[in-house]
Amino acid sequence: MLMRKCVYENISKDDIQKLFPSEVLPELQRLLTLLLQKFQREWRADVHMDKVSLPRLKTMTWNLATQDSEVREPVAVINLKLQNDMQCPQESDLSFQLAKETLDTMLKSVYSIRDQLSNMV
Repeated sequence: MLMRKCVYENISKDDIQKLFPSEVLPELQRLLTLLLQKFQREWRADVHMDKVSLPRLKTMTWNLATQDSEVREPVAVINLKLQNDMQCPQESDLSFQLAKETLDTMLKSVYSIRDQLSNMV
């Protein structure tokens, strides 16, 4: 998400730092911000040269499962079907597992994105 914002939006150093969740250590935020700023122009040029199109979400499904460990805590298994709209459209599947803590962090970020988009309209 950070790289995408840096490539497609004219985002400042302060705006980049606002995108990090509070759990990210300040030193790591600083280093990532420096890297994102350093390579922003290069990535933009690459995107324009390659005419890259980001995949879009076609469908999403999920279910609950137990981890293969001694603790056996349930996890959410997320399945995404992505469509790439380049010259020859392709679909790809992406699956991943999220524990409750990770899912909570992700949802906070998604709600924050939703709120920011709502404020822009």
